[in-house]
Amino acid sequence: MEKSRIEVGGLHAQQIMAPSLTVLTGISEFAARPEAVIVHDPVESGGLHALTEVPGHVDLEEELLFRSIPSSRDYARQYQAFVSALRGNGSEVLRLRDIIGDHAAYEAVAGNPNQVFTRDSLMTLPWVPEGYIAGRMKPQLRRSETTAMEVAANRLGLKEIIRVPDGLFLEGGDFVPFSREGRRTLLLGYGRRTCLETAHFLQRTLIPTYLDEIIALSLASRRINLDGGLLPVAPNVVIADRESILHGTLLDEGGGRPFDIWAMFDSLGMTVIDTTAEESVYFQSCNCVCLGNGSIIYYDMCGRVRDRLIAHGVTVHSIEGSELVKGRGGPRCMSRPIYCPVKVTPRSTQRPL
Repeated sequence: MEKSRIEVGGLHAQQIMAPSLTVLTGISEFAARPEAVIVHDPVESGGLHALTEVPGHVDLEEELLFRSIPSSRDYARQYQAFVSALRGNGSEVLRLRDIIGDHAAYEAVAGNPNQVFTRDSLMTLPWVPEGYIAGRMKPQLRRSETTAMEVAANRLGLKEIIRVPDGLFLEGGDFVPFSREGRRTLLLGYGRRTCLETAHFLQRTLIPTYLDEIIALSLASRRINLDGGLLPVAPNVVIADRESILHGTLLDEGGGRPFDIWAMFDSLGMTVIDTTAEESVYFQSCNCVCLGNGSIIYYDMCGRVRDRLIAHGVTVHSIEGSELVKGRGGPRCMSRPIYCPVKVTPRSTQRPL
């Protein structure tokens, strides 16, 4: 694979010159039906058990990023219901263990409860179905997740589009593929995890071949990732905690300029369903899996927003989330969509889900 030297905010980096990849017209995440979804069960792998080993005087959220310790039995039951909902809506469900269970990278993450959030450490674009971008995780605890998910991506036949250099951070929770008026648009949150410098790096390396524009959204300090505070879920609907978004910047071939995200949604005829900060944090009211057919998978914890979604024509598949939400993530966090057909070679670690 060819590489070239580039400058990134004073950093030297190697830009991956991706092999020939099919690049389609723009399509929003909510409109793209995944061919498959990568998931990981932290109960089966022993990751959830690690939470019980934290000494009582240690801050669990600081040490392992979970808000509180879930009931293992109820967490397992709710997680299986989530996987069943994915499968029941036509998605091929791929367990991380079945893809890389024989690899040292899996051993490195099996005991990490945060590996359940397969969205964060690998990014895919529906209009570049065979490509991926590996995440750069800011918390030290989560950095091995990128290696595991990248091994999985390579075994599934995906090709790297671009490599984010050391010193920058990028997480899948901040990375929302979108399309407006045919443009291939990336909604990119930045703040506590993904950094603004990463947005400029992606502007230089992905536009115009893989993107037409990036809408970089500055997040309030209380917001970890963009999908916790804003997510388009249908052609006519966005869920948002508006106070999570401080301001926007449009980045394209012409440079950068201020951008009003709310005016954009209004111009596209999209209704913003407002949710509160408390709902978005404790119920994950913005965070759902979009299945590409006007359907979403959503926790059952915020009935007010769910009812408004249904009133706007969205099909909502509710799952219990009282234990799952203790990890501070929602259904979107727990799923990594793949947009091209893939095949997993059977391995000795496989067993029925």
